[in-house]
Amino acid sequence: MILRLITPTDIINVHKAMHREATHQPNYTQLFNVCEAIDQKYCDSEINLDSVFAIAAEYGVRLAHFHWTEDTNRAAETAFAVSMLFLNQYGIPMRGDNQILFNVMRDDWTTPDKFAPRLMREYAQTIIDSSEEYLTAGKAFKVAEQSMQSPIRFGPITRGLESLRNHFTVSGCKGVQWDNLVND
Repeated sequence: MILRLITPTDIINVHKAMHREATHQPNYTQLFNVCEAIDQKYCDSEINLDSVFAIAAEYGVRLAHFHWTEDTNRAAETAFAVSMLFLNQYGIPMRGDNQILFNVMRDDWTTPDKFAPRLMREYAQTIIDSSEEYLTAGKAFKVAEQSMQSPIRFGPITRGLESLRNHFTVSGCKGVQWDNLVND
């Protein structure tokens, strides 16, 4: 399986797709620095369930905490979308409507090494909840690992951003949390 990392252009495209009304321009240099740090950290990583969740957490936390645009609420929304899209491109269908995960990612104390296990736990719980038979967390992780695939192009995945955009809205006020969501 190949490693397909996200570029600053991918992030800007996700940001623009989610926030067409945004007036602040993203700082491309800062996005480049975030992507470069992740590239250097993971470029030699073996692609497996742990590394894919670690990289997704890295994107989410770094983009949520690193002020690459003046509108930190929209930056956090984009960070969460990028994290979910990264997982989705490897065949891990994480939904982007988890308020608790968003809050954990956005909290100041959260680091990628704390967010990655939380992401994995939420995904394992999704597998357990949707299974018709009793599954342990270990079995759920095996199912998750078997469902992984070589990354698909990021472009087709971004088509789901309209749905994500409809579920998650943050007003321009600092500190406002995403609204409660209605599941599809």
